[in-house]
Amino acid sequence: MQQASDYLFMGSLIFLVISVLIFFVGSGGMSSYNNVSNATGALTDLQMNHDHKKMLDTQNNRLVRLFKSYLFWIPVAGIIVSIVLSKI
Repeated sequence: MQQASDYLFMGSLIFLVISVLIFFVGSGGMSSYNNVSNATGALTDLQMNHDHKKMLDTQNNRLVRLFKSYLFWIPVAGIIVSIVLSKI
């Protein structure tokens, strides 16, 4: 039973890492700039042309979508089940 619990834990952990990586790479990452059409000046001035509140809201929306996703909660449930199985 301990060996099955270990395999479940490792499999769930790997699945969780892969799903989080795929989610953030697919959505452009946490520091991506989506609207750079109004950028003027040097490349170093790029951050000054962005609305930081809008950027933070976008990042928060991505995190909320991650927490609502089944691809996040299935591995978390697997990790919890593996911990409960290891106690038995």
